[in-house]
Amino acid sequence: MTLALATRIGTGYLMATALAVALALALTPVFHDGSPEYPAWRVLNWFMAAGVVAIVAVSGWRYRGAGGDGAAAVDSLRAALAFYGSIALAMLFFWGWFWTLNPDSETGAAVTSHLVYFPVMDVLYVALALSSGRWLWRKASGPRT
Repeated sequence: MTLALATRIGTGYLMATALAVALALALTPVFHDGSPEYPAWRVLNWFMAAGVVAIVAVSGWRYRGAGGDGAAAVDSLRAALAFYGSIALAMLFFWGWFWTLNPDSETGAAVTSHLVYFPVMDVLYVALALSSGRWLWRKASGPRT
């Protein structure tokens, strides 16, 4: 498998999970029954975990390769924002996800905090997955003209 094919597959995975998270976030109030269980998110979180690892890897690759010359100052800033944003996403996601895997985590205060915590983290995931996927697609296409 060539590097271009691997990056296209990674791009497809990131874009698909970003779309799935965005749709689930928008549609959860429609199909959720009000219980503390979120069965769709229990499944989607496993795909998001792999996506978060991929986002950190891609943004690290992007950050490491960002040039230091003056012409690439904007690209360096974008790479730095993506990298540190991905680190923040990884810390938020895995902390929250491991918390929900605990059977005693769904108490009254935790459920209330999840109403704010997870949507913010999901929006951050969608933004970073789309950004990383777009950068990865361009990287697979070759140098820009």
